[in-house]
Amino acid sequence: MDMAGRLDPVSDPFEGTGISVRRYGARGDDVTDDTAAIQRAIDEAGKVEGTVWFPPGHYRCGMLQMRSRVALAGSPTWAYRSHGGTVLRLLDPKASCLVNLNGTVGARVCGLALDGCGLGQGVHGIQINGAGHKTEETLVIDNCRIVSFSGDGAHLEQAWGFTVRNCLFNRNTGDGIMVSHWDGWIHDNIMIGNGRYGLGCRRPTASITITANRIEWNHDGGILLESGNHYNVTGNFIDRSGGPGLVLRGDAAMVDQRWLPGTTAITGNVFNRSGARAEPGSRESCHIWLEEVFGVSCMGNTFCFGNNDDGTGLVSPSYGMVLKSLRSSVIMGNVLHNAAVQRLILDEGGHDDVTVIRDNPGCLAPPIVAADGTTLGAGPS
Repeated sequence: MDMAGRLDPVSDPFEGTGISVRRYGARGDDVTDDTAAIQRAIDEAGKVEGTVWFPPGHYRCGMLQMRSRVALAGSPTWAYRSHGGTVLRLLDPKASCLVNLNGTVGARVCGLALDGCGLGQGVHGIQINGAGHKTEETLVIDNCRIVSFSGDGAHLEQAWGFTVRNCLFNRNTGDGIMVSHWDGWIHDNIMIGNGRYGLGCRRPTASITITANRIEWNHDGGILLESGNHYNVTGNFIDRSGGPGLVLRGDAAMVDQRWLPGTTAITGNVFNRSGARAEPGSRESCHIWLEEVFGVSCMGNTFCFGNNDDGTGLVSPSYGMVLKSLRSSVIMGNVLHNAAVQRLILDEGGHDDVTVIRDNPGCLAPPIVAADGTTLGAGPS
């Protein structure tokens, strides 16, 4: 190592994997401000469409501006409750985000642990705004741990063609992942303990595949599909959501508009203990809420009630499903055994003549009796 803290090729065993940030002066000692050094490495990688390599270490930095067709790569040895080998810690509470992908195409963020340290207000972990774009950004976020940001873990606004996979989003004040626009794949992630939804698909959004994620303990709810259409929600485990496990709803004013929610498959998901923070008896206290939607196939899902792991907390949800004003939809073959404490399906009507709601077997939950003899459940004895 020279006087500037750079590693020579002999002492940097990872030199062959890309452009090492250590060569540009980054120390990764959890003390030094490494922003300028890392940015130099990113800028150099942008000239050759290369990979920026982060040897294991804790790198303190402000906002990093990505370049097109550049990858950030680190040692992805993080665990559920701890950071991994390569950690980027936010040090600027006035930053809009830690990794800024605005204006890029073909960017990759792989194998990093991003820590927002709870700084600032509305600071995102990874951010892109594709306003004015001419082509698909085709970004990929892979095998990252993104925690403790005062905004969203990943804020993908007006993004085209994106993939988020094998990541953990935890304790972010906003959504774990927020997306708008279309052609996205979100699979095999963990979204836990975020302040809004685990996944918030906010208008306008379309053509999103949401598969095999674990979405749990998020304050406002599990998955929000706010308007938009062409969703495929398959094989997810959604547990102890503060509000609905999944909500897809529009409003009557949108009936003749392009973004009336619909054309959605909700299949093979497990919903457990939804509505943990919702007012009992309110619409928010449910596993699935569908309202003012069309072309929805909701089949083969399984539901169960419960309270907290330690036996405390609200027993929820009140309803298995809340349904209103469905068009050309099928709600069939879902299993609601011990699914809710008040009603299995709160059907508020307003459906068209071709919508099918049938063959959803189940029963209300039995009461839960606490150690002190208090009855916590609202189901039949």
